[in-house]
Amino acid sequence: MTCFDVQEKMIDLVLGELTLDQEAKIREHAKQCPACREELQLLSVCIQTCTFEDTETCECYFQETYWEDFVITMHEKITHEKMECRFPFRIIIPVAASALLAATLGYFIFFRPSPEQTVQEETPSFYEYDPYEEMNDLSPEEAEEFIKIINQKYGQ
Repeated sequence: MTCFDVQEKMIDLVLGELTLDQEAKIREHAKQCPACREELQLLSVCIQTCTFEDTETCECYFQETYWEDFVITMHEKITHEKMECRFPFRIIIPVAASALLAATLGYFIFFRPSPEQTVQEETPSFYEYDPYEEMNDLSPEEAEEFIKIINQKYGQ
């Protein structure tokens, strides 16, 4: 048997709905295949847990409707747990936005300097910077090359 065939019939095996021949084949495969063996053990424990009752007077039988409601029940439990564990974005985002708005308004009202304070007292003179001083930083060869380029460009 293949793993797929065995996994299809595992629930029937745990519930005791297979013939002895089929049961023997599945158990033989589970002995050889660690993945199927683990799946069979897990399924056995799950079904035993689902059918277990604490009271001794109650006779408990495995209900066929359990598997029909299993997915719905698990989905409800998971979504319920997710809702409880979610980060409270509905509260945090508006509070953070309000705090940012209050801080911004407070800055503009109380701390922002007036335009008179930000205006520069002195405007730099156009002649304070001498572009010809850069010529002094060039080596004689570079200065001669620069002069040739200028003369070629402006035609002297």
